[in-house]
Amino acid sequence: MRVVVTGANGRLGRVVVSLLLKQGMEVIGVDKEISWKAGTTMISLDLCDLGQVFGVLAKADAVVHLGAIPSPVGRPPELVYRNNIMSQFHIFEAAAQLAIRRIVSASSISAFGFPFQHRWSLPLYLPLEEEHPLLPQDAYGLSKANGEEIAAAYCRRGAGSAASLRISTIVDDTTMPNILEAVRHHPERWASSFWSYVHVNDVAQACLLALTCAYEDHQIFHITSNDTTSQWPTDELLDRWFPTVPRRSPETENPRWSLIAGARAAQLLGYQPHYRWSDALTMEAPNTAAFPEKE
Repeated sequence: MRVVVTGANGRLGRVVVSLLLKQGMEVIGVDKEISWKAGTTMISLDLCDLGQVFGVLAKADAVVHLGAIPSPVGRPPELVYRNNIMSQFHIFEAAAQLAIRRIVSASSISAFGFPFQHRWSLPLYLPLEEEHPLLPQDAYGLSKANGEEIAAAYCRRGAGSAASLRISTIVDDTTMPNILEAVRHHPERWASSFWSYVHVNDVAQACLLALTCAYEDHQIFHITSNDTTSQWPTDELLDRWFPTVPRRSPETENPRWSLIAGARAAQLLGYQPHYRWSDALTMEAPNTAAFPEKE
């Protein structure tokens, strides 16, 4: 299988390219800037140029589309939206016309609208399932919500099957300790993302599964860890920051259960996150009576 991976120079892209190469796939890496020697073909191009996209996808069998501006922070909203939505449209339009039958695309839990919201709003229930309404307020969340519709349109026209992976905050072994410390001191700042996270290696595994598993049409999957970044039990976090939101506690003995439901990815892809910070790191247990004051 010849697979084009966009965003191949990024933190996630590099791990995905390496994993696909280990699986014996032929990989073409694509990014705006190339600074990494991947051991495979790497091409610098602009995904917002449809002609360039057609050229790089010409002989591909599948696409893993990771290339996007990863957050609205530090960039004008019109730039974030235009870049993300046009690159998404170009990938799916070129794939449809070139008869490429499988696309895996990086969406985000930001599509729900909560992580970068301008005005505080509440979910209808927790944990969030794939069917929860998308209520984006910011340019990034809107680009991810609209990007999923582009994927759905590709499938409705009979072009092939596509997976939109709604990915939580991506961490690795070097960033996780700092995040844990930040959440420990300011848990309220992470409430809008529901203290969710996922290790970059688990995301790469999800991309491989979504690329190779059997499914039809457009499928949406949550790619997350099975716990939270907080040391406090999830029910206590909800009592503190989401007391009025109905909760559907999952059947688990883990007191720090994830507020992003992962059952669908487990059932249809066989995805199971392997990384859990409490297995890899040790932190002093918190005193729940000492929650920081709300900001």
